[in-house]
Amino acid sequence: MDFHYIFLSVLLLPICIGQDPTDFKVQIMPVVSVLNANLNEGKGLTCSSVPPGDLEWFFQDAKITSTTGRVKIETSGNFLRLRIGDVQETDAGVYKCRGSKGDKSDERTINLEVSIPVKVLSKPDQFGIIDQDGAVECDVVGKPVPTLTWKFLNGSDIPNSDKYVISPNRLTIKKLTIEDAQTYNCYVYVLSTGHLEDFLINYEVVKPPVISLLPTFDPPNPKVGDTVVIKCLADGRPNPEYTFFKSDRDKGEVPVSEDKVNKANGILTLTDVQREDEATYRCVASNKGGSDTKSNTLDVLIPPVITDINDVPNAFENTEAKLKCVAEGDPMPDIEWKKLEPLSTGSQAKDIQPQEIKGDMDNLPNAIIKTQSKTLLFSKVVPENAGTYQCTAFNSVGSVSKTAKLGVQYKPHFNTDFKQTEFWGWGGHRANLTCQASANNKAELSWFRPDSEFPDDRSKDKPITSIYPFEGPLPNTVNSDSYLTSSSLLVNIANNDATNDYLYGDYLCKATNSLGDNVLKIQLRKASPPNQPIVKIVDTFSTSVKLGVTTVEQQAGVEVTEYHYALKQNGQAQSEDVVKANSGGETQFSVTNLQPGTSYTIDVQAKSPVGLGSAKSIIVKTPDVSRPEKLTIESPPLGESSNSYTVRWATPVDGGSVITKYIIKYRKCEITEMTTDPKKWTVKQYLANENSVIESTQSSTQEVTIPNLDSDSYYDIRVTAVNDKGESDPESKIIKTSSQTKMSSGAAGAVESEAAYLTVANIFLLLVMACLSALW
Repeated sequence: MDFHYIFLSVLLLPICIGQDPTDFKVQIMPVVSVLNANLNEGKGLTCSSVPPGDLEWFFQDAKITSTTGRVKIETSGNFLRLRIGDVQETDAGVYKCRGSKGDKSDERTINLEVSIPVKVLSKPDQFGIIDQDGAVECDVVGKPVPTLTWKFLNGSDIPNSDKYVISPNRLTIKKLTIEDAQTYNCYVYVLSTGHLEDFLINYEVVKPPVISLLPTFDPPNPKVGDTVVIKCLADGRPNPEYTFFKSDRDKGEVPVSEDKVNKANGILTLTDVQREDEATYRCVASNKGGSDTKSNTLDVLIPPVITDINDVPNAFENTEAKLKCVAEGDPMPDIEWKKLEPLSTGSQAKDIQPQEIKGDMDNLPNAIIKTQSKTLLFSKVVPENAGTYQCTAFNSVGSVSKTAKLGVQYKPHFNTDFKQTEFWGWGGHRANLTCQASANNKAELSWFRPDSEFPDDRSKDKPITSIYPFEGPLPNTVNSDSYLTSSSLLVNIANNDATNDYLYGDYLCKATNSLGDNVLKIQLRKASPPNQPIVKIVDTFSTSVKLGVTTVEQQAGVEVTEYHYALKQNGQAQSEDVVKANSGGETQFSVTNLQPGTSYTIDVQAKSPVGLGSAKSIIVKTPDVSRPEKLTIESPPLGESSNSYTVRWATPVDGGSVITKYIIKYRKCEITEMTTDPKKWTVKQYLANENSVIESTQSSTQEVTIPNLDSDSYYDIRVTAVNDKGESDPESKIIKTSSQTKMSSGAAGAVESEAAYLTVANIFLLLVMACLSALW
C-alpha cells in the first residue's frame, strides 16, 4: 500500500471540511494513540507533515538521531520513519514526532506498549527432603502480569493451611512425607488476554542415603590371586549411586577406577588381588538428597614364602650343625621341619633327633607381611643325621616347602643295605665276594686274609693281590651322592678236590678314609648239590598226572635251575625230561601219554649250578577211563558278525577214551552291568525259555558257527565234550554279537561288481526304450 496517498488524503481532509490550508500539521502512522508490540517483533512508526517540513523523533523526550542499530531513523521523501527492530521490554513508552516549517510547528505522540508472553521459568521436576519443609516453585513471567493458583492433579484447589502455605510463585509443604510425592498443577491465567495454562510439576520426596552396615568382603578373608567382591548397601529414595575410595599409604585417599565399580548396585570387584590391594575402602552412597559414607579395611592373606634356607654340606661327626629356615606371610606362618629320604649312609640306626629352635623376628604390629624362623640344631652330628630335610611353612592361606641338605663326614662303616657276608663256591665256579662301605669322605676298599695262627691280629693280615686264583679286588664302585663304596674280589675255584679247599674260609674287607678305618669279615663256604626235592601230586587223569615240586633253600645264592624226572613202569624206564624251575616258588608240570588204570614210578631230582641232587621217588596210579576233562573256550567274547558267532575251543583231555562229539548250548541273555570289560559280564536274566543246542560229531574240529543270532546281543554259550564214558563239565562264556557285520574284501568286491552290472543294464534298457520311442 502507498502511504503517500494516505497521508495526502489525511492532509487534504481539513481543507475539504473548511480548515485553513496554511496551517502546519504533523501526523503519525499508524493513527492510534496506543500501539501494541509483541516482544522481539519489529515495529515502524512513520511521521509526515503538511506542508512538508523538518521532522524529528523523540523517545521519552530524548531525541533519536541514530541511523543504524536496532532503533534507528530512516528518511524516505517527505517521511521520517522510526524503525524498532527486535522489540524489547525497555522499548515501551511514549514516542513523539515533532515538525516545523518556518515559524510554525506541530507534534504528535504515540504510546508503545510491549507485550511479554507468559512463561514458566521453574523446572517441571522438583524435589524436597523427607521430614523437612518442601517448596514447590512456579516462577512465572509475562506482561500483562499473569495470575496463578495451585491445584491438585484432580483439579481441586490447594487450600492455604497448616500443611500448605501459598505465597507468590511458591507452594510450601510442611514436613514432607512420602505421600506428598505427587504431581501439582500451577494454574496460570491472564484476564486481559484470556491466556490459560496448566503447568504440571512432578514433585519427588527424596530420602537421603543411609548406609547401615560396613562394606562387606566376599570372600571375607581373601588370599593373593583371589577375586574379591566388596558390597556396599544403602537405603535411599531414589536409589543411590555408589563410588569407592581407597586409602593409599603414599598418596592418601584416592578414587577407585570406575571400571571396577557397579555404581547402581554398590559393588566393587577386585580381580587377582595382591598385597598392594590391602587397604581401607570407603563407600559413598549419593542421591539428589545427600550422601552417606562407611569404611572397612580389607585384609589380603598372603601365602607363605620361604625367604632363606641353608645347606650344611660338610659337618664333621660329633660336631654342631644348624639348618635354618626363614619364611614370611600373612598371617604369620608356622614352620615345620621333616626329614625326607636319608642319604644312604647305610646305617639302620635311628636318627638322633635335633632340637628345634623357634626364631624371634622383629615384626611391626601394623606390618602386612610377618616373618618367622625355625632352626634345627644338631648338637653332635652322627652319620645317621645326614640327609635331605624339608622345611614347610604354612598358614591359613597355603603352604610352601623347600629342602636343605646336611652332609656328615665320618669314618667308614659297613652297616649298609648290603648285608651279605656269606658267599658260596664250588668247583668250576668263580665266586664273587662283595662288600659295601659307607663313608664321607670316600673310602678306599682293600682285601686281606687273616693269619691262620693269629686270626684276630690285624697286623698280621695278608693282603690279596690279583694273582690267580684271585682276580681283583676290582676297582671300587663309588656313589658320591650316597657315600657308598663297593668292591668285589673274584675267587676262581678250579674243581671240587681238596687242593682247592684252602680257598674257602674267612676274608677281610678293609675300608679306609682320612678319618679312620674299619674291617668286615666275609666267609666263602663250599656249596653242595641241592637237597632232595619235595614232590606232590597236584592232579591225576587217565592219561596224565600233574606234579608240584619245591626245594628247601640250603645255600644263599645257589638256586635250583632245573628239575629232571624219569618215568618208570615195573622198573623199566619209559621216558625222561627236564623242566625249568620256577624261581621262588612251586614248579608244576604234567607227565603225559600214560595208560589208564596203570601204576608208575616217577623219580624227580633238583639241579643247581653245583650239580644234580638226590632223587625223590613217588608212585602214582592213573584212574580208569573217564569222561573228558573240562575244555577251554578260546574264541574272543566280541563277535565279528551281527547274526552269527564262531565258538572255538582247545582240545580237552579225553579221559582215556576217544571224544565222539561236542555239544554246544546257547541262550540269549541280559547282563548285570553294561560295561566294555567282558571279564565283568555276568547273566542277569535269560531272554529265552530254553537253550538252543548244536551237536558236532566231527571230534577233530574244535569250532562251530552258531547261526541266526540277533545283532548287538549277549549270549551265554556252554560247550561240553563227550566220550563213551559220558559228558565233561560245561565250559561257559558270555559273548556279544556285533552291531553290524564286517564285510570281507571279497564280499565287498562282489557287491561293487553287482552294482556296476546293474548300472550297465539300466543304461542299456534306457537306450532300447529311446529307440522304440523314435520308431513309434
